[in-house]
Amino acid sequence: MKPIYRIVKHTKYKKCDINKSYYTVEKREKFLWLKWWSPISETECGGEDCSKTIIIFNTESDALQAIKKLENGNIVDGWVKEVSTVIDFNKK
Repeated sequence: MKPIYRIVKHTKYKKCDINKSYYTVEKREKFLWLKWWSPISETECGGEDCSKTIIIFNTESDALQAIKKLENGNIVDGWVKEVSTVIDFNKK
């Protein structure tokens, strides 16, 4: 089953006017019978500390492109390990 994503718009108002707005992407998580929305985040390391921060997009289309990349198999953050070549000198 494919994951379910949603785009959330965050708007900050100041004196009844829009001051700033941005978008985040949330993924539907499930464990047993519990369901919740979890924002996609990346790991940022500074010095000795590492923390997860929510990825912010400037436009809704940028957030939609990120969801399309996730659906195509891209990962949000981290490393991927894959074997590229196997050399076996024991074969005759």
